[in-house]
Amino acid sequence: MTTNASECFNGVLKRARGLPIQALVCATHYHTIGLFLKRQENAIGYESEAVSPYVPRVRVMLRKHTS
Repeated sequence: MTTNASECFNGVLKRARGLPIQALVCATHYHTIGLFLKRQENAIGYESEAVSPYVPRVRVMLRKHTS
């Protein structure tokens, strides 16, 4: 799990490697904010669908464990 997270973060930094430190920090910050906003939009979409109070991944897990 640690390797996976570090590889993802490394992928973010790959495009910004040649930048100065301040630009590197800004690029990382804005990328992280973008991810949070994308997840927030997904959560709002799931909420508005009102199929279930759970996100799809949790619904799949619940189906596996109740079957």
